[in-house]
Amino acid sequence: MLRTYTRNDANALILAVLPLFMCLVGFFLSDLVVSAVGFVALPLAYSDRKELLKQDKPAPSFWWGLISPVYLWKRDRWLARPVRLFQLWVFAVLLMVGGTLLQMSHDGNTSLAESACPVVTQIMQQDRLSATCISVMDMKEMVSNRFWNASALMSTGKKMPITIELKGNDQIYVTVPDTGRAF
Repeated sequence: MLRTYTRNDANALILAVLPLFMCLVGFFLSDLVVSAVGFVALPLAYSDRKELLKQDKPAPSFWWGLISPVYLWKRDRWLARPVRLFQLWVFAVLLMVGGTLLQMSHDGNTSLAESACPVVTQIMQQDRLSATCISVMDMKEMVSNRFWNASALMSTGKKMPITIELKGNDQIYVTVPDTGRAF
């Protein structure tokens, strides 16, 4: 017999997708806010438990809400349902991990681009050219997270190809093949 989830299961469903919501919040807000969102699990478990007891159904202790997957597993098992909420939680956590890894790789490229732009401007000034770097974009990794091809958007509105090499001790080496392409 197919058992569906109803409005009475809303708290448990929200608890199951909470990791995904935390990931989405993490893209826009600080880590402190994300941690605060994580503490919503306990009130959700408490509300869900209260709802189950109101319907005279067995319910795990709301303290299991501190360990959300265990709470969701116990809830579905005690209600003689397949562990769909637990599976949804695992899927949400996998998406959260993927989103976090994506965000970390994007943040690394952004900081590298921000570090390279002043170096490009310095190279232009050494060649006695007045163009300055506005931003570094279109970064493409060439060799094992060490060499990057990119384009520097110059104050003249032109894009200029550059190469960025990561050296040891958080140092970078920027090569501008043709400074004349800035004009």
